[in-house]
Amino acid sequence: MTGASGYIATRLIESLLADERIELVLGFDVRSPEILSERFVFDEVDVRTPSLEARLGGVDVLVHLAFIMDPIADENEMRDVNVNGTQNVLRAAGKAGVRKILYTSSATVYGAHPDNPIPLTEEAPLRANLDFSYPAHKLEAEYVVREFKDEFPDATVTVFRPAIVFGPHVDNAWSHLMEFPVFFGVQGHRPPFQFVHEEDVAGALAFAVHTDLDGAYNVAPDGWLEADETLAILGRRRVELPEPVAFAFLDRLWGMGLAEAPAGMLHYVMHPWVVSGAKLAQAGFTCKHSTVETFREVAEKVKGRIRVGNRSVKKGQLMAGAAAAGLVGAVFATRRARRRWNAA
Repeated sequence: MTGASGYIATRLIESLLADERIELVLGFDVRSPEILSERFVFDEVDVRTPSLEARLGGVDVLVHLAFIMDPIADENEMRDVNVNGTQNVLRAAGKAGVRKILYTSSATVYGAHPDNPIPLTEEAPLRANLDFSYPAHKLEAEYVVREFKDEFPDATVTVFRPAIVFGPHVDNAWSHLMEFPVFFGVQGHRPPFQFVHEEDVAGALAFAVHTDLDGAYNVAPDGWLEADETLAILGRRRVELPEPVAFAFLDRLWGMGLAEAPAGMLHYVMHPWVVSGAKLAQAGFTCKHSTVETFREVAEKVKGRIRVGNRSVKKGQLMAGAAAAGLVGAVFATRRARRRWNAA
């Protein structure tokens, strides 16, 4: 398993170690997970290393989870890990004779577009918004998976496309949005949102270890939340910006290192991209947690916390020192941008 120290991988490893049918779990990552078991062997290795093939000898199932999710300033490095790393892992697995590959992609590969059907099925075209590095790399990695399948047609290859993954261990750009004192939206756009619990994603992977699922499968519970419902659960208010201002504002913050994602992420809070989990349900797996339950769990986790720039602080500390100055400056800049737009 690559990306063995991640939150989904940790849940999956725990599940596999509790399964008497599993003889041994091998974990690969650049940092060690906090798992101690005689049946778990960790190997500190980068997914781009040329010697990965030798480490996969005798492996029956490879779960590829290594991926940089939150965008970084060095997009070439990010793509090298995400796309070239995936290519290296698959090539090594094919040469080592691994019979089954499980790859976790993302529902973001469908893209967020105003004409998307609700919900999207696996037959929908893949139209990832390419100005957002994460879905762009996920889409490119899926093309790499297709090339692998063409080269090794006898291998079973499962591609999972989860909705927004939430849960108690999630700590990324999506969960950080919930800590902002206000939610910045784009005028005229209030799409539904869909969340899948980290335990359900790990559960789907564990299910696929023992069940041959060839092809792509969405991973998501039935239903979704309307935009106003998410705000009500969070107890947040919404501040709307015109689309050009929103993109320019986030682009500037990203360039200054004050945002966790480039402006391309706005597509995914402007247009729908919820998915159907019916195909996976027909194969025998359904999510145990609903979208509402999953969202409420994370909302409770971030309750009483406010995000200021790249920091998460308790509300009681909000007016202390530089944290307060950063928040006031961000709000002032937003209001000034809105005034400029309204005056235009």
